[in-house]
Amino acid sequence: MAYVKTRTTKARSISTALVEAYRDEGGRPRQRLLASLHGEPDALAALAKLAARRDELRKERDTLTADAVDANKFYEAITLNTLQGRQYSAAERKEIDALMKQRDRLLARVAKVEADLATIQKDGLVIKKHCSATPDQIQTAIKAHKRKQNDAEALVLGMEYGLRESLKEAKAKLRRLRSI
Repeated sequence: MAYVKTRTTKARSISTALVEAYRDEGGRPRQRLLASLHGEPDALAALAKLAARRDELRKERDTLTADAVDANKFYEAITLNTLQGRQYSAAERKEIDALMKQRDRLLARVAKVEADLATIQKDGLVIKKHCSATPDQIQTAIKAHKRKQNDAEALVLGMEYGLRESLKEAKAKLRRLRSI
């Protein structure tokens, strides 16, 4: 029987997991981790969060893939020129090195996105098997999660803007108080 196990991490965040209880060969009770619920309280909320994140990652992957193709073409051209004996000046090498580092970061991000999508796929399949919600309930939960995420992003942006304006006003007041 699978159930949700909650614990608080050292960083004081909540960690939730779908675990299964069983008994080992000696008859002692044990728990087997089935999937991480990524901090969500139940399987439905976890499915909604994973689906929303999957959509974001797929969009990012599509954007990054186009950039990766161009970066790989650049790498192939530089490598071919070097193998054919092309000598680059110090300024050109510096620029090429910067572009190669940018390419490495891009390819690392593409790999991270692919790994995250694979984790979402794996966890989602396990969680869905243990979730009793209907497809309509899952879609409603996904929309609600996306709405909450958009509201949180808007709140953060609004607070950043408000704090920036408050900081400007406070600095101006301080300048007025310090001036003669």
